[in-house]
Amino acid sequence: MYVFSLPVSKSIANRLLVLQAMHGDPLTGVSDASIPEDVRLLHDALEAIDDAHRKDCPSMLRLDLGNCGTAMRFLTAYCAQVPMTFVLDGEQRMRERPIGQEVNALRQIGADIAYLEKEGFPPLRIKGRELEKRVVRMESDSEAFLQSTQFVSALLLTGIEVETEEQSPYIAMTRRMIREYEASNGNVATERDWSSAAFWYEYVALHGGEIFLEGLQPSSMQGDQCAADIFAQLGVQTTYVCKPQRGVLLTKDPSFVLPKTLSVDFSGCPDFYPAIAITCEQLGIRLDAQGTERLPLKESNRLLSVKEHETHHDHRVAMALLAADLPCDDTACIAKSYPLFVSQLSELQHTGE
Repeated sequence: MYVFSLPVSKSIANRLLVLQAMHGDPLTGVSDASIPEDVRLLHDALEAIDDAHRKDCPSMLRLDLGNCGTAMRFLTAYCAQVPMTFVLDGEQRMRERPIGQEVNALRQIGADIAYLEKEGFPPLRIKGRELEKRVVRMESDSEAFLQSTQFVSALLLTGIEVETEEQSPYIAMTRRMIREYEASNGNVATERDWSSAAFWYEYVALHGGEIFLEGLQPSSMQGDQCAADIFAQLGVQTTYVCKPQRGVLLTKDPSFVLPKTLSVDFSGCPDFYPAIAITCEQLGIRLDAQGTERLPLKESNRLLSVKEHETHHDHRVAMALLAADLPCDDTACIAKSYPLFVSQLSELQHTGE
């Protein structure tokens, strides 16, 4: 059996950082080597904003957010309410990721946001100020879906109530964290990352063995806990353990009969697509993938990246390829969410588990 320590949940950690900034509380530290780069980036950006605001300079703050969509969306709503001028930009891929639905919602309540290049996409110039209202209606576009549920979360985290029909585990997580933060005076615990566990589920599904993942718990606020149910359909058993360590034990059921087709709705778990798609591909199972509308808008076009076995600098595609022992053209991008994954996988492969 091999024991892994997973990174903290990016979803929880980044939401917590915005709540801390909104309440004027100290930001959670990011000194641990296992902290995802996306969390460090948002942390450093919020610190830079706070420092510039307190010192009343500079007149304009430019923030390079790389390809961190979470930081772009959360900071768009946050900066719209800080009395400074900002330019939010990032890598070329960031400039291809739409943000118009969030900008339109913020403009409804008085936000001063301009596109510096292509309409509906970063880079953005934001002149922060007090907003006129605290309630906004966020409609889906003509394709009948929000391009990112983080648009809703970004507004909620910054004190703006959102009226929308959109429902997702991520929006539910945001509302729960806001309630818990306010009820506990900021004492909200982070959790280990269920979305990162998907690649160890993939590994066991394809190679067998036993892997213990520290810190995962059945009472998680993360919707990505559904990995246990999805991979159960691929023969991977999940056993919750409390002592001597809390976590989950992953094992392969040798008598399990694999299905010919696996149907998965990815609308609530888009980060699972690379791991599940490549697992099915390698096992000869047809994947009936539903709810894939947002996948082309992620760090890469994940539908295309998985099909081509090319990462296009997408951390989750890279980890899915490595877990399947497939060639991977970029491992550096993995630090975005799971800095220790490559070394942990190498150790596992070296020991022959």
